[in-house]
Amino acid sequence: MKAQHENITTHRKTTRLAILWQALRGSRALFVGATLAIGLAALVSVIDPLILRYTLDAVLGGQSVDLPGWLDSLLERLGGGSYLARNVWLCGLGFAAAGLVYGLLMFVRGLLASTAAEKTAQNLRERLFAKVNLLPYRYFAKANTGDLVQRCTSDVETIRRFMATQFVDIGRALALLVFTVIIMFRIDRGMTLVAIPIIPVVIVFSYVFFLRIQKAFAASDEAEGALSGTLQEILQGVRVVKAFARQEFERGRFDERNRHYTGVTRRLIDLFGWYWSISGWLCMAQTGAVLVAGALWAGSGRISVGTFVVFLALVSRLMWPVRQLGRTLTDLGKTLVALDRVGILLAEPSEYDDDGHLAPDLDGAIEFDNVHFAWDAGMPVLKGVSFTVAAGETVAILGKTGAGKTALVQLLARLAEPDKGSIRIGGVDIRRVAKRHLRNQVGLVPQEPFLFSRTMTENLAMARDGQADQAALLQAAATAGLSGVLEKLDKGWDTVVGEEGVTLSGGQRQRAAIARVLLKRPAVLVLDDALSAVDTETDSAIRASLQADRGGITTLIVSHRMTTLAAADRIVVLEDGVVSAIGTHAELVARPGLYKRVWDIQRGLEAVGLDDAAALASNPELLGLEAEADDQALEADAAGAVA
Repeated sequence: MKAQHENITTHRKTTRLAILWQALRGSRALFVGATLAIGLAALVSVIDPLILRYTLDAVLGGQSVDLPGWLDSLLERLGGGSYLARNVWLCGLGFAAAGLVYGLLMFVRGLLASTAAEKTAQNLRERLFAKVNLLPYRYFAKANTGDLVQRCTSDVETIRRFMATQFVDIGRALALLVFTVIIMFRIDRGMTLVAIPIIPVVIVFSYVFFLRIQKAFAASDEAEGALSGTLQEILQGVRVVKAFARQEFERGRFDERNRHYTGVTRRLIDLFGWYWSISGWLCMAQTGAVLVAGALWAGSGRISVGTFVVFLALVSRLMWPVRQLGRTLTDLGKTLVALDRVGILLAEPSEYDDDGHLAPDLDGAIEFDNVHFAWDAGMPVLKGVSFTVAAGETVAILGKTGAGKTALVQLLARLAEPDKGSIRIGGVDIRRVAKRHLRNQVGLVPQEPFLFSRTMTENLAMARDGQADQAALLQAAATAGLSGVLEKLDKGWDTVVGEEGVTLSGGQRQRAAIARVLLKRPAVLVLDDALSAVDTETDSAIRASLQADRGGITTLIVSHRMTTLAAADRIVVLEDGVVSAIGTHAELVARPGLYKRVWDIQRGLEAVGLDDAAALASNPELLGLEAEADDQALEADAAGAVA
């Protein structure tokens, strides 16, 4: 068990390094330059106290000061201590020059590190977004969208901040520690032993704090992801929330997440407070020890005043980066958590890992052969479904909620893969066909069409990578019954429809989605209850236009509307994941079964003036026919209630 844990830990470290190393592509030389600049800046920063010591002891006190040979020779050529005593301003000039060099080096460090960090973050964001686009449909069915957004934004920003500041500061702290301790020992070993004993204590304390803070950061990030997901869900469903007066309930749900996030973050802040308080006291204790020992020894003549002052300056300058080491390790801990979260997403399998390689011309003939499928283990949705669709045939699918209709059409586009059995189009097993090619041949209009916050032209033209000409756009719009909608929009084709097409009605969004798919000129057209939000008359008109414009195209229609089903060449009835009946409208109404029961009930209701929608609303048995329609009906009701 211990060996397994060590292997997992080693793998995580390797993954972190691999992710970071790849993200550093194109900016590694910049980070090396930034590290060199910060190292030189650390060296220059210890020159100021030495100039101060020389001024006090040699220039003003007339004492000999032990200096490096090259520096002693330089001062002698300038005239020695007596010359500098007559020109004290030269000491001030040296002090200012050292500060200027230090400032320039820090500027170079900041410029190089920031540029490199931005490039690193850009590489990570691009890689993450590319990965998200390659994830299988099943992943998004269970993933928290807010958490995904956080991994691609907040976690990347955490890594960027660390690389821009703390990463190179680790080199600064180490360089400053080495240079300062060496200089201290050269000046006075006794004072050095007084000045450094607490430093190891602070370093150990910082490391212990680092171990504690990692878990707190992980908990905070997870809580923030949950909060973001809840907020996003509420905003997306705001019309339903308002229509059902659920504001207080959703506010309570958000407040619960918010309190949890605040509590977790508060514990994080408490840990920070303890660290800074204790480490600050330790640093002040170290400075106090130098002050007491230095004052006693300077008073007794054991060390000079300049030595006393330089040790006070050096220990103060040294303790800050040592104390800051805790913050650096803390940010390192947060960065490691972010790298783990990013690594988990990058490690997800791509939907193209098991992609086919064929790109045949598909004639539209479809065959489902003993297809089994389950979204979750032990909960089968399809249980050995088998039927065929001839090329150019229109087949409708009827079934109660959970019968497997949507799963069936999603399998056809390889948004999911069957657990058993096969699906063939044109005699070719679709698992052997490249997914991109297959999806260009199978035009799927989902039950909940999505439009981007772009113009109508851009939303439709994306079917042809934005290259659709005006004639093709007009033809697709006319076939889908969208032309009249466009004429009523303020800017016509240039109207921006808003996020998720919120400025359009459900029926208008469905027509736009159908027009978009028609631009692909697919071999197979699949309408997954894609006309549920339009009235019966409009439904019939659109289907007639589709038949006239795309005569001969293979069409699958999932619907709960009996007039739509009756117009199909054949109807497939799904019950509990199996095909219970197949036939024409005339055949199915002539024999007992679900289809006949639904038809008889609806015909009886039509006799008293009720249409399909009223039939569904009035009959509990029929309400289960199309769960997918419920959401759109609810949306339409919500829009009406808000209005």
